[in-house]
Amino acid sequence: MTDHDVYLPVDEPPRSAHRRRGDGRTGLVLGAALVAMALIAGVFYSFSVAVMPGLAGADDRTLVVTMQQINRAIENPAFFLSFAGALVLTALAAELQRRHGPVDATRWIVAALVLYAIVLAVTFGINIPLNEQLDRAGDPDRTGDLAQVRDRFEGPWVAANIVRTLGSTAAVSALARALFLHGHTTADQTRSIR
Repeated sequence: MTDHDVYLPVDEPPRSAHRRRGDGRTGLVLGAALVAMALIAGVFYSFSVAVMPGLAGADDRTLVVTMQQINRAIENPAFFLSFAGALVLTALAAELQRRHGPVDATRWIVAALVLYAIVLAVTFGINIPLNEQLDRAGDPDRTGDLAQVRDRFEGPWVAANIVRTLGSTAAVSALARALFLHGHTTADQTRSIR
C-alpha cells in the first residue's frame, strides 16, 4: 500500500448479527403479548358495553345472582392464562426488544406495561374486593337488603371497569405500535443486508 491509497469507510449494518437473530423471537413474543392483551381488553370492553348495561335494567336479585355467577365462572384457566399472560408476555417482549430491537418500539412496550400495571392495580384494588364483598352477601334469597348490596357494588365496579377498559385498550394500541415499529425495522435490516 502507498500513501495514495484511499480508505473508504465500510457501512456497518444497523444491527449486529446477535441482534438480528433475536428479532424473530422478539416479534413472536410481542405478537403473543398483543393477542393476550387484546383478549383481556375484550373481556373488560364486553362488561362495559354489554354485560353491565344489560344488568342495569334488571332487578336487584338478578344483578346480584348474575354477578356472583360470573365471578365464579371467570375463575378458569383460559381467563387466568390471558390475564397473567398479558403481563408476562409484555414484560418479556420489553426485555427482548430492549436487547434486539429499536428503542422506539421498546418505549411503546414499556408504555403498554405501565398501562397494564394500572389495569392490574384497579382490578386488585377495586374490582376484586367488590366481587368478594358481593360474594360475602351470600344467597340473595337470604340477604336482607339487596338494594343496598347492589348500590355498594354496581356504581364503583362499573366506574373501575371503565378505567380497566380504557387502560387495556390503550395498552393494546401501544403494543400494536411497537409491533409495527419492530416489523418495520426488521424489514429495513433485511433489505440492507441483501
